[in-house]
Amino acid sequence: MDIIERGDIALPDLEPASDTPSAPTVSPFELLSVLWRRKLLVVVVVVLSVVVATAMSLRSAKQYSASAELLFRDPGFAQALFGNNLFSTGQQEPQRTTQTSVDVVTSLNVAAEAASLLKTKEPVSSLVGSVSVTPSADADIATVKATRASPREAAAVANAFAEGYTIYRRQTDRATVAQAEALVNQSLSTAPPAEAAKLAESQRQLCVLRSLQTGDAEVIARAQPDSTPVSPKPKRDALLGLVVGLLLGSGLALLVDFLDRRLKTLDDFARVCPDYPVLAAIPHMQPNLTSEQQLAGPVGESFRMLREGLRFVDASGLARCFLITSADESEGKSTVAVNLARALAAVDHRVILLEADMRRPTAAAQLGIRRGAKGLSDLLISDAELPDLLIPIDDEPGLAVLPSGTIPPNSADLLSMGRMGEVLAAAGELADIVIVDSSPLLPVADTRVLLRLPEVDGAIMVGRAGFSRRDRVRAANHLLAQSGRRVFGLVVTDVKLTISSSYYYDEPDRQPRRRSSTGDRPLTGVFGSGRP
Repeated sequence: MDIIERGDIALPDLEPASDTPSAPTVSPFELLSVLWRRKLLVVVVVVLSVVVATAMSLRSAKQYSASAELLFRDPGFAQALFGNNLFSTGQQEPQRTTQTSVDVVTSLNVAAEAASLLKTKEPVSSLVGSVSVTPSADADIATVKATRASPREAAAVANAFAEGYTIYRRQTDRATVAQAEALVNQSLSTAPPAEAAKLAESQRQLCVLRSLQTGDAEVIARAQPDSTPVSPKPKRDALLGLVVGLLLGSGLALLVDFLDRRLKTLDDFARVCPDYPVLAAIPHMQPNLTSEQQLAGPVGESFRMLREGLRFVDASGLARCFLITSADESEGKSTVAVNLARALAAVDHRVILLEADMRRPTAAAQLGIRRGAKGLSDLLISDAELPDLLIPIDDEPGLAVLPSGTIPPNSADLLSMGRMGEVLAAAGELADIVIVDSSPLLPVADTRVLLRLPEVDGAIMVGRAGFSRRDRVRAANHLLAQSGRRVFGLVVTDVKLTISSSYYYDEPDRQPRRRSSTGDRPLTGVFGSGRP
C-alpha cells in the first residue's frame, strides 16, 4: 500500500485497487442450457397454457360485430345567410374537429338517444361499452362498430349510435339557433324603427337556419348483420396461449434453476470450487452392465483421464498418498477411489486401496471382498502388521486392498489413537500409490483426522452432478482450505454423456502381467521419481 506523507502524519493511499474482480455474467448459451435442462417444465407450462386458452375460448359466448359509417361535414348554411359560422368557437384544426366529433359519438347523451331508438332498458353505460369509433386517417369519416351477442343486435346498435349522433347534434344546433332567435325578439321590442327592419330580417333568416339544421353529419353506410363471429377465435387464442406459455415456462424454469441448490454441470462445480481444477467427469454408470463392461466404455476412459490428469497437477511425481473424499454421502467417492486404483494398477503401478470409511464401507465390496473381513479397524487396535491383512485382487495385478474391518463404535476416535500414520507409512513402503477412501467431510469427523496426518499428500474432492448441493460443496471446500492440505482437484460423477463421449477405445489398457513381489521394484512416485 502506498504511503502519502501529509505534514508529520503518514496516511495510507486509499485508492481502490484496479484488479477488483468483476461480477459474474451469464451468457445466452448458459440460459439456453438451463431451459434445455428444464425442458419438461417448460413443455408442461406451454401445454397447460394452450389447453387453458383454448378451453376458455371454446366456452366463451360468441360475439358478432357490425359497422356503420358517419360523414362529418358542415353544409355552410350559416355562412351563406350570415357570412360566418354561428356554431364555431374559433379557428380549429380539421383533425381536432373530427376527433371531437368522434368523442361525442360515444358520449352518454348520444347513448341515451341510441337507447331511445332501440327501445331498450339496457343501461346506457353497457351500450357505450359495446361500441367503438375509429376515425379515418385521410377523410372526415368515422366507423361506428358495435359488438353484441347476435348479428342483428350488433347492426341495430351500430346504426342507433350513428343515427343518435345526428339527432343529438341536430337538436343541439337547433337549440343554439333558437337562443339566437329569442335574443332578436327581445331586441325587437325596444329597437327604433330604423333597426327594427334589420332585426326582423335576421329573425326570418334564423328561422330558416333552424329548419335547415342537419347536425353536420350524415350516415353514409348503415350497418348490416354479419353471421361470422369475431370472437371467440380458438386458433388465435391457442397461439396466444403458446406465446404466453413459452414466456411463463421459461421464466419459471429460470426461477426454479436459480432456487435449486444442486450443482448440475461442470461449470457449476467450477464456480463453487474455483481454487482447484476439475480433473475428470465420470459418466453415469449403467446398472445393467458389469464392471468390465463399464470400464471398457466411456466410464473407463474417464478414469484413465483422471489418472493422466494427476500428471499435470503433480508434475514432480512426489505425491503418493491420495485421500478421496466428498461433501456428503452417495456422491460416488468410493467408486472413484476403486476405479482410480484400478486405472493406476493397469499401468504397472503397485497400488494399495485403503478403505478408511469405517461407517458405511462400500469400496472393498465393489472389488468382490466379502463384508466383515478383517481390515483397518482391526489393524489399529492390534499388533498385527499391514501385509497380514492386505487382500490382493486376483484379476487386478498390482492392486491390494485393506478393507475397513469390523465397524467400530466411534471411528474418529480410533483414527486419532496414533497408529493411523504408521499404517499409511507402511502402505507407502509396500506400494507406489496409496489410495485412501475416506468418509464424507461434513457429516463426520473422520476425514478431518486423516487430513492432519503428514503421510497424506493431498485430497481429491468428489461431487455428483444433479445431487451435490451448492452450499454443502462450498462448506467442504472451506474445510479443505482450513486444513492447509493440498487439493489436487475435483472429480464430478454421474455426468450425462454427450455426443463426443462415444469416442473412446473399446479395449481397456490393462495388460495381464506377472505380479511383482514386495520389494522387487524401487519406490517410485505416481509418474516418476520416488519420495526424497
